[in-house]
Amino acid sequence: MHLLIKTVAMTTALCLCFVAEAQEHGDHMPHDTHEHHDHTHQETDSGHSSHDGHESEARPALTHTEDIDSALAKGGEPIVADVLGVVCDFCALAMNKIFSKREEVAAIYVDLDTKALSLVLAPGASLSDQTIADLAIQAGYRIADIRRGDEALGMAS
Repeated sequence: MHLLIKTVAMTTALCLCFVAEAQEHGDHMPHDTHEHHDHTHQETDSGHSSHDGHESEARPALTHTEDIDSALAKGGEPIVADVLGVVCDFCALAMNKIFSKREEVAAIYVDLDTKALSLVLAPGASLSDQTIADLAIQAGYRIADIRRGDEALGMAS
């Protein structure tokens, strides 16, 4: 009986998450949805991705946590990816699960307020933009933009 209650609670939370996501983006709710998060992104003339073409909006910088700051102090590369559709703890958990498995990733934090994935790579490690986008898709999300180095830290314009 407890398993049934937990299953119903998780399903309800996922459905509420999907509804919140759709409302946030002004999407219409499909009648038959099998995948929780499936947003597409648009390419701008400059070749960089953006959501709805709003390049002028403030873009979030790396979120600082103990793990993030420790990985930066060891010489790791900061990366911030704008993620479409992350709205709840289940969303963050899915992203953490996929990215934490990678040996290149020294620290990770998903900021639900800014809809940003903050990563610090291990010193000397690399992870291409395409690999980051592919990993996000595995978690059920799409990446709108990726910033590295000073730009990820909010120091470059």
